[in-house]
Amino acid sequence: MKKFIGAFFEKVLIFVGTAWSAFCIMGIAACSTRSPDNVPFCIVCLGIGIAMVLKSKKMEKLRNRAEVYAMCLADKPESELSEIARTMNISLEQVVSELDELIRKDYLNNIYIDRAESRVKILSKEKGGLKLVNGYRFVTCKSCGGSNRITGDCAGKRCNYCKAELKED
Repeated sequence: MKKFIGAFFEKVLIFVGTAWSAFCIMGIAACSTRSPDNVPFCIVCLGIGIAMVLKSKKMEKLRNRAEVYAMCLADKPESELSEIARTMNISLEQVVSELDELIRKDYLNNIYIDRAESRVKILSKEKGGLKLVNGYRFVTCKSCGGSNRITGDCAGKRCNYCKAELKED
């Protein structure tokens, strides 16, 4: 339910923010000729609409970033932070910062950053992959080694690369 509410909230926020901003722009145009004293209020309202759109875009960016990290961590019990930084072509500090934010905001779960060992560890691998809050997980194909993004269990699903049937660990 939490997954559905998060995605639904993101879509509603962008729709409401866009509609709100459009109405505010029309309000500014109307107020500028009829009652110029109300223009500052309309501008503040426009700012609220823009803030809603920006918030939904930030949520979408975090969700996409969580998917990238999940692919880097897919089906490994632990990974070196420096290896992730090299793979993603970003600094080690940025990897730690982004992972902290994604864990704190509940975009990624079941992982732990071990700063002493400079590793990321998967705490629980239920049904063969790191769980994402938005419902996706990544399963490695036993035939070709390809990483497949799926929802639910593997029953009846095939590898995106070699078309072999996916199986749980």
